[in-house]
Amino acid sequence: MLLFWIVSIVLVVVAALAFVIPISGKSKLTGATRDQLNKDLYKSRISELADDEDQGLLDKSAEFIDEMQRGLLDDVVDEKAKKVSTADSPFIWLAGVIFLVVFSVSAYLTLGARDKVANWEDVYSRLPELTNRVMNEGDKVTDQEISDFKLALSTKMMAEPDNEFGWLLLGRLNVALGDSNAAFIAMDRAYKLAPMNTSIVTGYAQALMLSDDPEQNNLARKILMDLKQEKPDDIEVLSTSAFMALENQDYLGAIEQWQRMLPLLAGQPERIEMIQGSIEYARKQIAAKDGSAPFANNAASSVDSRPVATSTETSAATSDAVAGNEQVTITITADQAEMKGYLYVYVKAAAGPKAPLAVKRIMDPTFPLTISLSDSDAMMAQMKMSQFPSIKVSAKLSQDSDVTTKEDDINSNIVTLNEGDARAVTLNLSR
Repeated sequence: MLLFWIVSIVLVVVAALAFVIPISGKSKLTGATRDQLNKDLYKSRISELADDEDQGLLDKSAEFIDEMQRGLLDDVVDEKAKKVSTADSPFIWLAGVIFLVVFSVSAYLTLGARDKVANWEDVYSRLPELTNRVMNEGDKVTDQEISDFKLALSTKMMAEPDNEFGWLLLGRLNVALGDSNAAFIAMDRAYKLAPMNTSIVTGYAQALMLSDDPEQNNLARKILMDLKQEKPDDIEVLSTSAFMALENQDYLGAIEQWQRMLPLLAGQPERIEMIQGSIEYARKQIAAKDGSAPFANNAASSVDSRPVATSTETSAATSDAVAGNEQVTITITADQAEMKGYLYVYVKAAAGPKAPLAVKRIMDPTFPLTISLSDSDAMMAQMKMSQFPSIKVSAKLSQDSDVTTKEDDINSNIVTLNEGDARAVTLNLSR
């Protein structure tokens, strides 16, 4: 703001000088100089007339001489008038300068958005306070405080363009506000400054996923896929995977990522509660769609945003499964040992809600394989296998991550288990 006032004052001074100098500047031809010039011209003209008269070219030289004398007298400078004019001239330019200053100030006060500039300065001065509020008291922050924080932080980043963590914070704020363009600009700056920082890379991928450009979406999936290979148990990577799955309405994928996060959040009860709430939300979305939550067709094909079971992992699933009140061991066979696609294994109630009670998904399975589904895999806490006397077990292989039924799906037989039956079934995939 100080710079603004300095520049404003300099501009007013320059404008004033441009006005004053032409008015106050003295003419190079003063009164005395002009009188002397007129006399010299008069004498020169008299000499010429005398020569003309001697040569007989002029008869009435006296008349010409009288006329020149009258012209000379008319052109003599009035010293009194000159003094009056000189005395009045400072008031003329002084009045002009005063008018210029008053006009400039009035124009600024009317058109210069002075209140907005003052508010901007006030908001920027409160940046430490706003940062503390947003970072530590998020549930109490108002929309106006969020807007002020964004303005103050944006101003700070213009002054500190090499602060990668500032750009990261600004990018995350814009992601939360849904401003995809501003989020990408901020995250791109942070990514260029620190391309190896996990927090920045995941934030950059998140911003790319918000874009409407398919190429940026694909780049986000590639970045996240590489990160998942390098850091499969990183909380930020898993959280970003869940976010991307949720953005694509891939609720099952989001649930699986959140479930992988829970064991890593020991000692953080508030965050665990938040994750459990997110899981419950995703399960309700699946139930609301009768177990057919739409997944983005290209979301998982480029980035596996959920844990993938191989034949080795699934063969050990029986011993690793967390036991609930009810557990079903499922062996699945197929005509081919290896099949590309997504294998979905369902347990549904034989009578009652249409939504699955429990689901597992396996990418590119190798057959035969054995997995277990238990109450711990329940899609909703209030809908567990142990609460239903009769359940149906089935599986299908889909060519993409879209769980909705399609003509090219390979379905298994359906096995119904009643109360008291052995909790082990065999399913066979066939066209």
